[in-house]
Parts: sequence; structure tokens; C-alpha cells
Amino acid sequence: MEEAIEKLAIISFFLIGVSHIFQPRVWADFFIGIREKGEVGAFINAFIHFPLGALIVAFHNVWHGIPMILTLLGYGLLFKGFINFVFPKLGLKTLEQVSYEKSWGFVTAGVFSVGIALLFLYSLLNR
Repeated sequence: MEEAIEKLAIISFFLIGVSHIFQPRVWADFFIGIREKGEVGAFINAFIHFPLGALIVAFHNVWHGIPMILTLLGYGLLFKGFINFVFPKLGLKTLEQVSYEKSWGFVTAGVFSVGIALLFLYSLLNR
């Protein structure tokens, strides 16, 4: 099951990362739209991040080597979902940082996401 979760993560991080690189203003618009929904927007943000985090934590409990990075990212996504579900006003504070002027930040996040996907692919292919 761990290998299947790694494949899911590779596909997810790669596709979303490439989208962040090529469509940063659309991502900014998306999260600005979510922010405008107030606390409901924080719940939407949680529904985006929590499922992948829960899958990783439930089925990829690996604490050594490169795969450990995926486990840590899973806990991070789970924590982000928890904050947005339980403390939506706090979750909205991160959404307040999103603007069209700072949409370049999505490119940075996209490069990181693609890099992580490639690192996981390298790890998977070299076992």
C-alpha cells in the first residue's frame, strides 16, 4: 500500500505543481474566491488538503529515507486540514496572504511541488 500512496503523491504533486507554475493567477483567483466565503472558505480549504493528508498518514507510515518526507508532508496536510476545520478563523489568516500581486508565490510552490514529485519518483524507481 505504501508504494501505491507514493504513486498517488507523485501524480498529485506533479500535476498540481505544473498547474501552479503555468496558472499562478488562476490559483490566486481560486483562493481569493475561497477567502471571500469566510469561515466556509476555510472549510473548503480543509476539504482540499485533508483527504490526501489522511491517505498518506493512514497508509504510508514510513520513517526512514526519502519516503519519510512524504510521511511528514502527509502530517502537514493533515494538520492544515485540522486547523481549517477546527479553527477556521485561524485558517483564514493564511488565505489573507493571497493576492494577485503575490501570485508569483504559486510559481515557487509549483517548482517545489514538481521537485518533490521528481524526488519521490527517483526514490521509487531506485529501490
